[in-house]
Amino acid sequence: MQRTILHLDMNSYFATAEQQVNPYLQGKPVGIIKAEGRGCVIAASIEAKKFGVKTGTTVWEAKKLCPQIVLVPSDMDKYFALTQRMIKILADYSPTLEVFSIDECFVDVTDSQKLWAGGVWQMAIEMKLKIREELGEWMKCSIGISFTKLLAKLASEMKKPDGLTFLTPESYLEETKNVAVSEICGIGYARTAYLHSRGAYTLEQARLLKLPIEIEDLVWLRINDELTTVGGLDPAKSVSRTYATYETLNSKFEILKLTRNLVEEACMKLREMGMCGRTFCLSLDGLPAGRQDFWARVTIKTPTDDPLVIYDLLNKEYEKRPTTGVRQAGVWISSLMFNVQGSMFNKRPNLLRAVDKVNEKWGLFTMYPGVLLGSELIRPEVTGFLGDKWYRFRESRL
Repeated sequence: MQRTILHLDMNSYFATAEQQVNPYLQGKPVGIIKAEGRGCVIAASIEAKKFGVKTGTTVWEAKKLCPQIVLVPSDMDKYFALTQRMIKILADYSPTLEVFSIDECFVDVTDSQKLWAGGVWQMAIEMKLKIREELGEWMKCSIGISFTKLLAKLASEMKKPDGLTFLTPESYLEETKNVAVSEICGIGYARTAYLHSRGAYTLEQARLLKLPIEIEDLVWLRINDELTTVGGLDPAKSVSRTYATYETLNSKFEILKLTRNLVEEACMKLREMGMCGRTFCLSLDGLPAGRQDFWARVTIKTPTDDPLVIYDLLNKEYEKRPTTGVRQAGVWISSLMFNVQGSMFNKRPNLLRAVDKVNEKWGLFTMYPGVLLGSELIRPEVTGFLGDKWYRFRESRL
């Protein structure tokens, strides 16, 4: 039986969320940044996009393009809370949905659309109204409807903002012929470059070529994969935290403080996920960009989520061959497993969880190691991709 898949994509999500809660920002060009002083815009409002500001635009360039832009630090807790509410709204229309990213969902409405006299089109219009009614007037979305996930997602991209597009089996090839190959989910930088090298910039041009089957399936939009419901999301395979500094770090003490901060933040995430790890990596990069000056990996037998244990292991590796001139640091924790009960005589886990409860109630890093005193504490990374954030939706399993 042919399916009916709906893809909902919230428009300029982070920026419109801020506009919704702050009337001062409504109608103004808004750029979301990681934190005060950070170097690029991670999301732009509909008004800012009209000036050419987009994700990845540097703050300096954004101000040049749009001098009146208002820069707002991100608030991921706010965005995730809105996403939770969005999921609950969509669940009223179908029990089968997939959270694709923080601002995107696929919904299989093959059966449930029959409950609406006007079918899936009426359902989608009602869904858009419900989103604005319950999340706020500024929270707009684009919806794409088709018979596969790939086509539904492509349809939602075709009319923004606040669009509604239906690609039928009879019309989709004609309606997508002028779509750029780079716009297709699954055709990344390398495949785009390959197609461009063969003179194909649109789907129509690419369909004239003899291509590898995996690319041919994409340009003919043949991919027809199943939805991964929230309860079926695979747990993260690793947790990582990276940070680019404003200035070159030439002091071992400052480099190790940065490492400790990243380890602390990664371990907080591990404990939120209810997981621990056995393999730990540290990377320190200098200039020019991409130059790796230090890399170390340590694996232990007993998994842990204790930042002191992990930091001590990485510190020992660093002391074997200390490096300076650092502009970017990264910490990775892998070989993850769900947390196991440790020794009943070990009080550290209880202490760490007590600290987590304080930070959860009063704000991140209300309590933190004394070695970080006086440092500019690094906050969690900001991104809409799920990655190691899948646990945020465990309470919304469908």
